[in-house]
Amino acid sequence: MTTSEAVESFWIQLAESGLVPAPQVESLARQFSNEEVTSDSEAARKLMQMGLLTRYQAERLLEGRSRGFFFDQYKLLDLLGVGGMGWVYRAAHTETGELFALKVLIDQFKNDHGMLARFDQEARAGLRFRHENIVRTYSCGSAGGLPYVIMEFVEGPSLLELLKLRERMRLPWEQACDIARQAALGLHVVHLAGFVHRDVKPQNVLIDHEGHVKLLDFGLAMFREGESGDEFSMAMIFGHECVGTAAFTAPEQATDSLSADARSDVYSLGCTLYAMLTGDTPFPYSDVDEVLKGHQTKVPRNVCEIVPSIPQPVGEIIAKMLAKKPEDRYATAKEVADALAVWGKCQPVEFDFARILKERTKSARDKLAAMRQRRRSPSGAANSTANPATISSVTTTSASDMPEMGMNNRLQSSSVARRDPFGFENPPAIRVRPSKTTPQSDQPAVDNNTPKSGMALLPLNGGEPILLPTNRLVIGRGGACDMQIQDQSVSSRHCEIQYDGKQWTIVDLNSRNGVRVNGDMITKHVLKRGDTIIIGNSLRLRFGDINDKHLTQFKAPTSSSRWLTYTVITLIAALSAAVIWFWLTNKPL
Repeated sequence: MTTSEAVESFWIQLAESGLVPAPQVESLARQFSNEEVTSDSEAARKLMQMGLLTRYQAERLLEGRSRGFFFDQYKLLDLLGVGGMGWVYRAAHTETGELFALKVLIDQFKNDHGMLARFDQEARAGLRFRHENIVRTYSCGSAGGLPYVIMEFVEGPSLLELLKLRERMRLPWEQACDIARQAALGLHVVHLAGFVHRDVKPQNVLIDHEGHVKLLDFGLAMFREGESGDEFSMAMIFGHECVGTAAFTAPEQATDSLSADARSDVYSLGCTLYAMLTGDTPFPYSDVDEVLKGHQTKVPRNVCEIVPSIPQPVGEIIAKMLAKKPEDRYATAKEVADALAVWGKCQPVEFDFARILKERTKSARDKLAAMRQRRRSPSGAANSTANPATISSVTTTSASDMPEMGMNNRLQSSSVARRDPFGFENPPAIRVRPSKTTPQSDQPAVDNNTPKSGMALLPLNGGEPILLPTNRLVIGRGGACDMQIQDQSVSSRHCEIQYDGKQWTIVDLNSRNGVRVNGDMITKHVLKRGDTIIIGNSLRLRFGDINDKHLTQFKAPTSSSRWLTYTVITLIAALSAAVIWFWLTNKPL
């Protein structure tokens, strides 16, 4: 087994994925072989540069996944977010190529009547709205037993992402007022349709390059006129606690979510405008109970005291939006928009959307890894199934959110670290513990005293194959491990590969960052030839043997094979010339 086999297996997965036609895959394999591409990560990076793969697609292929790139009539391009209810993708229609945002219910909830009802409620709410300041919902459907929603794709950051790009996480007051004005116009349409959003916050406001604002996410929206029975049923399913996000929730909504009305959304929008102007929330406490108490009983500092350049009338507008009693606030969101129109100014927004997509994908995948880790841990056993009360609690974000990242880093994204899979960082050093007679070296050593099984692990970041013994191999950072990984993301005893005489099994030894096989987090998994194993943050291995046909199906010609081919052709040509010369010289006149 040679290093180039890592690239060969990558071509197989690419052909199976359907992302690139099989004939083009074979052509690319030959081209990359001539260019001496020696690792699958390098091949993936070049395909990204050629525009044939997105980063999301490349990462999935490098994890050993060759399926799951298409859903119904859509090709999945990027993972934009994962929340308590669904996945959100940037997707292209397979026939027209038109871009959409595709939201799909998480598979584990497809038989959960409560989550199905909530997903359906969001879809039905979105279909009612047609306004330039609301993300449009085009259609909904079901595929493979999973419901989905097709929405307008907005090429721009959320307000939270925009604030994170700014110094001190603030916006100029003219721009902030205009963003809030546009959001208020969208909210007014929602309210006229009889709905209350109930989760207005920076994560649910999108902005494009021209400064146009789009309000999104109606997963917690409540219809107040004529369908109270639906809302009451949802309350029975998910509990009677308030829904929303603590830092932006109106006092009455925190007490009873069913009492929320248009003025509750006005309060949440006021908190959002406060954050845009000051870089922090009105009650920036770390404890959720303290935040809720602040909404109920305390008056936040006036924005003009925090940022003296803000005009006093703007401070007065925000103070009225944040009044404790609903009757003391603006009666409608349209009144808010009219009040802010005098002070707001629409401004273009500069951002690198490719970088934003990269960060969204990373954040979503880190959040997913953290969710899986919690389900695997004994302390998270109680959370292994979706607890309805937890979903609807005040600390929970809405379904399509990015991982929660609050103002001034008070709420951080997941701490799960992931290294770049495309080889920009050096892979971790690997050492197989040798016998006493085998010298130490930086390369994987071979213990000649231990019988080998013929099976091996191929490092996909580059390196020689690691032959497996006939019993077991303990992998970790500790010196007593059979295979030592010099990487801080790897636990002292991370995992173990076992052989019972019939099958191979990999077992997670309660590691810190877990073990993934073909992209899925596992606790115990029966290995098959071609499986991709990811240990820690960056070590990727392929399970197989030297004669594994799965790894050589698309084998591209190597330098040695090309030399042999040229030699044979030259000999044949020389022999043919000799035969022709002999025939001509001995031909009778």
